[in-house]
Amino acid sequence: MWLELSGPPYAVLNEGLSPSDGGKVIAQLQKLGIPYQLQAAGNVILVPAPQLAQARLQLGAAAVPGSDTQTAWNQLENAPMTASDLAQSTMATQALELSLQQSIQAMSGISSAQVFLALPPETPFLADQPKPAASVVVDAGQMQAAAQGETIAKLVAGAVPGLAAQDVTVVTTDGTTVYPAGGEMNTGTQLATESQVEASAAARVAGLLIPLVGAGNFQTDVSENLDFTQASIHETSYGPTHIIQHSSSNQTSQTGSDGAALGIPGALSNEPPGQTTAAPAQAATVKTPGTKQPQTTAAAPPPQPSRTTDDLDQTFVTDQTESDITKPNWAIKSIAISVVLNQASLPKTVTVQQIKTAITAAFAYPNVAVNVLAMPFQKQAAPMAGAPIIAAANPLAHALLEVFAAMALLFGLALPAGRRIANVNLKTMLPAPQPMQRPLPVIMPPRDFSELRDQAAENIPGVARLLQSWTEENE
Repeated sequence: MWLELSGPPYAVLNEGLSPSDGGKVIAQLQKLGIPYQLQAAGNVILVPAPQLAQARLQLGAAAVPGSDTQTAWNQLENAPMTASDLAQSTMATQALELSLQQSIQAMSGISSAQVFLALPPETPFLADQPKPAASVVVDAGQMQAAAQGETIAKLVAGAVPGLAAQDVTVVTTDGTTVYPAGGEMNTGTQLATESQVEASAAARVAGLLIPLVGAGNFQTDVSENLDFTQASIHETSYGPTHIIQHSSSNQTSQTGSDGAALGIPGALSNEPPGQTTAAPAQAATVKTPGTKQPQTTAAAPPPQPSRTTDDLDQTFVTDQTESDITKPNWAIKSIAISVVLNQASLPKTVTVQQIKTAITAAFAYPNVAVNVLAMPFQKQAAPMAGAPIIAAANPLAHALLEVFAAMALLFGLALPAGRRIANVNLKTMLPAPQPMQRPLPVIMPPRDFSELRDQAAENIPGVARLLQSWTEENE
């Protein structure tokens, strides 16, 4: 604890790096001699707080960890002059893919992304030039991917000339296509819809039966038939009462007498001939008394017979409305519900037929088949009220059991065994002393024990046997 507390505090240098980038950072820190620590399974790299600024500057000068996108563009920029057009086009495509991946990964809810671009070369000799296409694989939840699918498609289409957003396919790592949105539901979506309908129907039946028979006194099984056929209808409505008004009129006007001949017999047309240009008739001179000069009046020609016909046909439409109706992706054709009741919990005033009628009336589907059966069966045990508390206390109980087990081993095994070993007679376990090969010299204890120490060092077995015999005599 003292060593841990006495060391310098550590600060976060990098967080959320990929394994390859993290390895580059650690290798550079080892070259620079800067200590580091790893946390969160290597996702967080820490260095001492006093050396944080120095580490960032030195790593930046060494371009570590660097970016795959920057590396790709640098590789394209520093490509040799001998590189072929195909190699340069490939490097440019890879750099563009990495740039798009980096932008998509920065979006909310996207963990990782991978972009694939299909850019056909421009060929002027082709009548129909192939169009570019793209595919994007994202690692995200279903809701997040569906919300960002159109945005990702527009982002990729905006970065590639000639690429339309409809030609960009966005899929998730589990194989679900989020853009473009398909009109038909896949098998997984259909099964999920069926499960949701069954769960909803079972919950509705449970809400009806629990007040009558109580929880755990019935079993429900729901089976439905869903229609996933899609249809679009175009409707035209005409006003509140769908009235169309139509009027037709014929108007004829004639000039001249009714018996006048209108036309020339044998002519191709029955229309009267037009006015002809003729010499003017001699004017009649009328002398008026009291005047000096006579007045001349021209004789008016007789009017030519003519006939004019006007036909008028009008249609009046009142409040015309056109609408396009698209039916939902699925509809319930029929549903079958089977219920088994606990006969002992069924009230005497309620019959099976009444329960069947109530369940049938709770669903407004086209075809509802309900089967209710009452029979005795064992009631399921209700869950314990303190189950969540017990579940939360399991780790603590496990730790307490480990402590008790350790105490049992200590007091029940280790300490009694120690006392048992302490009481063992060591004389029976030690080997019998061997006869002395030579008599021990009589040593007078001098005042200076250095000589005695030297003699004991030269005859160690003899000293040991002497001590053993002394301990046997003086227990």
